[in-house]
Amino acid sequence: MKNLKSNIIVSAIMSVAALFATTTHANNDKLQQAYKSTNVKAALINVCKEETAKGKKLTTAEVSKYCTCAVEADGKLTNAQKWEIQSAINQKKSPATLAFVQKQNKDLQTCFGPQLTGKLKTLTEEAMKAAEKK
Repeated sequence: MKNLKSNIIVSAIMSVAALFATTTHANNDKLQQAYKSTNVKAALINVCKEETAKGKKLTTAEVSKYCTCAVEADGKLTNAQKWEIQSAINQKKSPATLAFVQKQNKDLQTCFGPQLTGKLKTLTEEAMKAAEKK
């Protein structure tokens, strides 16, 4: 169960990273515009909010909290740490085993708070069950 919770938070981090790395034209345009902003961080949070809200699984306040925390966490990752995460994924290993990811998971859970962390856990479990059925 603890490993699942760690993987959920890693999933949150990776979903934001995936959002920023997406190659869809519309999102790419939004991200390019965000990086041209005079306040890049706020612009990235807004792009995250727009994309996350499309799922209609979180309230507006939850989307705001999620995106603010996730963008903050992503901003604190060094390139070397992102490479370590990607290397672990490429090796079919869980990034949750990396010490800096474990620390960041704790920081994210604190930022999200128990209510949002619980809801993200539930949504992730539901998505995993739905994926298994396919």
